[in-house]
Amino acid sequence: MQSLSLSRPIVRAAFCAFLLLLPLGVVWNLVAAQYFPSRAIKIGPRLGGVTYETAVKLSWPEIRDGKFQKAIVSRVTEAMPIRPLLIHINNEIRFHLFGELTAPNVVRGVNGQLIEKTYLDDYCSRTEGMGTRLAAVALPKLKDIQNFFSAHGAIFVYVITPSKAAHLPEYFVNRVPCPSTMLARTQLVPDYVGALRREGINIVDTAGLIHSLKGKYPFDLFPQGGVHWNDVGGALSVSAVVDEINRLAGRDIIPPFKFTYTMSGAGKGADRELVDLLNVFFPPLGYQTPKVSFQPAIPCAESPARQLDVALVGSSFGDLPARMLIEGNCLARLQFYYYATLGRFGGEPYHELQRNLSDSDLNVWRNAKVVILEENESFMASNKVGYVDQLRAVVKRP
Repeated sequence: MQSLSLSRPIVRAAFCAFLLLLPLGVVWNLVAAQYFPSRAIKIGPRLGGVTYETAVKLSWPEIRDGKFQKAIVSRVTEAMPIRPLLIHINNEIRFHLFGELTAPNVVRGVNGQLIEKTYLDDYCSRTEGMGTRLAAVALPKLKDIQNFFSAHGAIFVYVITPSKAAHLPEYFVNRVPCPSTMLARTQLVPDYVGALRREGINIVDTAGLIHSLKGKYPFDLFPQGGVHWNDVGGALSVSAVVDEINRLAGRDIIPPFKFTYTMSGAGKGADRELVDLLNVFFPPLGYQTPKVSFQPAIPCAESPARQLDVALVGSSFGDLPARMLIEGNCLARLQFYYYATLGRFGGEPYHELQRNLSDSDLNVWRNAKVVILEENESFMASNKVGYVDQLRAVVKRP
């Protein structure tokens, strides 16, 4: 009894000290966010996902609209040291007790399959004839790009990548309103690819390739807890891209590879990217994914492809192929431009080289010997992402 009575003042004192130190932690994190981001104090597991800071603008219109006050509250909330812990506690209760997903853009389908809502919305809004209409929008842009690189002795290929919603619709279409017809959903990519191919565009339809292989492996080509293709899907698609580049070159300028795979638990990255967005203590990771090992046609140390300047411009679906082209196809000088300007990736080991590129940083595209332009089937010919227009603008510069 005596020990219990002594412990209560200690606990109360510790709790009071914590409450007094909490504002100091907030102040420190506000400073660290600007000058020492790696030294910020965070209590609890790391949060998955990306948040964008709201600009704090002190002006009468911003105050009148409440935007200034909201921006201040957002900054202070983000700076709370215990925020990760509180978020995980809240999400754990809601997910495991009530089955709620707290990630706002994530939809759970059958058998625990996860997908981003934007891909599902696209799949369910397709209309008949849309592929032909989109091709008409994309054609003049792609012709300008392809003609420029052809005139400069370079190779250009346009790559269409697959959507998880289009590959595994049976897991998701009954979970949301999906008014599009089956014909509209399945014909979008073939119509789009066919129209551009007839006009001479060098196009690689990895979406059609992956969809044609459904059921050919003892696993899906998209991980349960991710929205991007797995390693086997990526490797098969990269091989198709390399075959087309070599065909256009008239010889093997890029050594092909063979690959093997082994099954393992979902480790990191694309295999569990949506699971990590749930921010729970016990994520649902009871599934396996394939991991590939490459066997290049020749040792990369001996391959002339190491000196080949290659630019890959694309979406998040370009990240895995970029890494594979470097590791498996010996393209040591390949640079991946994530949405053109958001980031530049490459190197051995593969990593981010630069963030937030300027327009002048993109001029190197003009001198590349191989240019790969990647678009996902969910956003083909879309003006929302804009990186196709940026590539066209670069090649149109005098």
